[in-house]
Amino acid sequence: MSQVPMQYFNLMEENYSKYGLSVIQLIQIGKFYELWHEPDVTSIQQAYSQAELLVESSIRSRSLGVTPPIEQVASLLDMRIISPGKRSLLQMGFPIYSLTTHLSTLLDKGWTIIVIDELATDKSGPKQRAVSRIYSPSCNLDGGSELSYVISIYFKDDLLGITLFSAMSGHSIMFPVYWVDRDKVARLLISYRIKEVVIRVDSGANSRMLNKIYGLLIGWNLFPSEPNARIEVMGETLTSTPGLSCYLSYRYENDNKEWLLLHIYLGINEEWFNKNYQEYTLSKIFQSTWTEDVNQANLISLLGTLQFVKDRNPNLIKNLQLPECYNSVVSPLNLILCNRAEYQLDLLPKKGKLGGLLNLVDYCSTAMGKRLLKFRLLNPITDYSELNLRYEEIATFKQLLHKQIFDNSELKQIKDLSSLHRQWAICASSDTTLPPKKLSQIYHSYLSANKLIGSLLPLLRLPPSVGPQLESLIGEIDRFFQVDNLLGDFKDILQPTDNLTNLLVQRQTLKAQLTEWAEQTSNIVFQDTISIKAEYFSKEGYAFSILSKKLAKLERYLANPLVTDPPIIILGKRGSHQIITSPAILGVSIEFNLLEEQVNIYVKQTYNGELKRLYFSYSELFLPLENMISRLDVALSGAIVSTKFNYTRPCLLATDPKAKGLIETINLRHPLIEQLNTQEECVAHDISLEDKGMLIFSVNGAGKSTLLRAIGVNVILAQAGVYVAADSFKLRPYHYLITRILGGDDLHKGQGTFEVEMRDLSTILKLANYNSLILGDEICHGTEVSSGLAILAATIERLTAARTSFVLSTHLHQVCSLIDLPVRYYHLSVIQREDLGIIYERKLKPGPGPSQYGIEVMGHIINDREFYTNALKYRKLINWKSPSLRPRSKSSSLTVFRPSKYNSKVFIDSCEICGAPAEAIHHIKPKRLSGGHSFNLSRRSNLVPVCSSCHLDIHRNKISILGWKRTPAHKKLYWVYLNESLDSGTE
Repeated sequence: MSQVPMQYFNLMEENYSKYGLSVIQLIQIGKFYELWHEPDVTSIQQAYSQAELLVESSIRSRSLGVTPPIEQVASLLDMRIISPGKRSLLQMGFPIYSLTTHLSTLLDKGWTIIVIDELATDKSGPKQRAVSRIYSPSCNLDGGSELSYVISIYFKDDLLGITLFSAMSGHSIMFPVYWVDRDKVARLLISYRIKEVVIRVDSGANSRMLNKIYGLLIGWNLFPSEPNARIEVMGETLTSTPGLSCYLSYRYENDNKEWLLLHIYLGINEEWFNKNYQEYTLSKIFQSTWTEDVNQANLISLLGTLQFVKDRNPNLIKNLQLPECYNSVVSPLNLILCNRAEYQLDLLPKKGKLGGLLNLVDYCSTAMGKRLLKFRLLNPITDYSELNLRYEEIATFKQLLHKQIFDNSELKQIKDLSSLHRQWAICASSDTTLPPKKLSQIYHSYLSANKLIGSLLPLLRLPPSVGPQLESLIGEIDRFFQVDNLLGDFKDILQPTDNLTNLLVQRQTLKAQLTEWAEQTSNIVFQDTISIKAEYFSKEGYAFSILSKKLAKLERYLANPLVTDPPIIILGKRGSHQIITSPAILGVSIEFNLLEEQVNIYVKQTYNGELKRLYFSYSELFLPLENMISRLDVALSGAIVSTKFNYTRPCLLATDPKAKGLIETINLRHPLIEQLNTQEECVAHDISLEDKGMLIFSVNGAGKSTLLRAIGVNVILAQAGVYVAADSFKLRPYHYLITRILGGDDLHKGQGTFEVEMRDLSTILKLANYNSLILGDEICHGTEVSSGLAILAATIERLTAARTSFVLSTHLHQVCSLIDLPVRYYHLSVIQREDLGIIYERKLKPGPGPSQYGIEVMGHIINDREFYTNALKYRKLINWKSPSLRPRSKSSSLTVFRPSKYNSKVFIDSCEICGAPAEAIHHIKPKRLSGGHSFNLSRRSNLVPVCSSCHLDIHRNKISILGWKRTPAHKKLYWVYLNESLDSGTE
């Protein structure tokens, strides 16, 4: 094998040991970058299913085949692999200028790119090459509208030190987590786009520790969702040598092309535990005195993050802002979303599918605004003053939109200043140059931001110092740079100075000499001024060009003894033209090139110097400016959404430390359903959770889950500071939102449906208090009826005792007779007609509704009359046999109702008006009219069992009780809705 391939594959082994096997190594060969592969060499990559990785390596099945990187890259970039000559070597490549285009494609697929460039030397002989740049999915400055984060975790006994870091913005967060609280981390991570995980473990770790790590990341939902995801394993041999660190690297990818890179380092640098080293290193990196009193585990995690990033690009850890340090993973000011509520409520779009609340309400114009909106949606808050401020900002923009005196045109012109400022910070502290194109984007973003501030300053509470500082910075950029030339020639980007003007005049003089000589000679020889032209060529420098067919005439002219011009030298050919020069012209060209180099050096040094000065003079402006633009963008988006979809402003009820969370809403709708399902009208509901929980019954498909989701989604919108899909929405903010809406197994953890239900129910019972909102869909449907019924009743009892707001749906109607608790019963109405079948009316009505309906629904889905008739036959048999099938005990199979304390012959069974379980006795003739005679008050004819809802309507004069009337067969209660003309009655 020749020297270059040997160098390539030697570097590849070295890079594999440093950066893992998910590496694409590109080597410069002339004007191309090439990728090579030896097909006959055994690959050190292996692949397992995710399930296999969780068992001991000694008993795993044979690993799956791994597609060589060169084939994966060729497929991604739609390029051809070649095998030149007789060598057993596969190659592919592309021009150097195409690297920028292909980088984003490769990074998006989870590859780390190593670039090997040729070194510029004056030595003859073989070209020298070295690694010049490294790009990894989390360590680059081009990530689109969503920032990529790397998460670093340090394992120390039962404590985890965790750091999140974004190279694009320089933003970092750090917090400790005890092992028993590890599940809480998943709630935070949903806000961040994590593509690389770095694990640091003390040396001496074994396969049991690896399984602990895998289990942790599965619990945090970081691995791709399918349990059979292919996992490429890099050198999983554990070292037994004490003190010797070992590096393991994994690449996870599933069928949906979701992926994750995992890097595990076994062994910690001893210096990291030295306090003096910690203070010196961190103060140097963060350009400030490190005064934070941070947990030791967190410091090791932070140092591990910085080392990981530095190994890929040292410039990315320069001019960093101090990390956000927290003592806990969960803020007490947030509404905590439990049991993966963000997934169960469809807050984010699922890969390859429509929907997602974020997509619906995102009308932001800037990348910064989009990130802030997503963060707010996934991290709702409880702070009254901040929520009211967000509502007020939306209200202000709604007025401006209504008056048509404002639009988002200025916001659309603002680029991602978070990323641009980060690139500026890196260039200000290194020898790299901020491309003038980036400065142009920054400048024009500033102009738009300045106009925005000017128009909104009288209307919104904006930071008072941002506007004047921004105007000053814009003025300084105008003073030092020709902003209109930032996209043109680099030499023209500075405003003229004496030094620059002097150099440019000298350069222009020399250029004029060459032009004059070309025109004079052309005039003499060809009687025109265009046959010979002075031009600049990349290799030859300044020279003359002439058509090949005219060259002979010029040579004859110069051969004349009477002509004193120097002889010409032919340098080469460009198409139909010859490139020529002479000793005199060559001397002028060399002098011109030296001047050109002086101009370039002067412009580059001045440009970098001024940008560095401006950065350190105005860097304190950048974060407030970014935050203000993001906030305005989100507020405008909220105004657009509320106007477009007719959302309403939430009303926050007066706060009281002991007051329970509550919702009172009129015509509540599901934001997604009403937009996506356009074939039928979205049914709105009135919901009140102030005094009692709700139990909802209904036919399958009537909309129980949709109603639960509508409540949860609108609570999140309200506590994110956004308007809601309702006509009225009163809220006292909750601290916990706990959902149990999606059923099914958890294949990752090997848990069946009932196990998953009980795990989620455990969370509900632990966190249920007066500041919790519980939304449960068919809890306990994964086990047999008697156990499920008992667990449901016990759950309702616990939630009621804890004063928890809850809405539970169920098919277990028997629970109504089991519990004697202040719970309201409702059902979603369904109409069944012979001609039309089942019609889902979906209206929320009092009472549990019919208790048996599954066969009726099935009959309209499965068009099989015989099967339908047989099912009805067996249901009748079950209902007829059911009393004898139960074991005999003191409790009868018949429902035992409570007698009324007013009259033992009156039982509190079902509401005489709506049929729901009764909760109270209503006196038709009230006490104040009884004349003090309790006998008249307690007669059976004066007592009516009613549910709480109907009882409330009676006292609100919505229902009038006319009394009991005798009929030939029965005694019948007559009553009437006061706003209806038809009377009603129950036997």
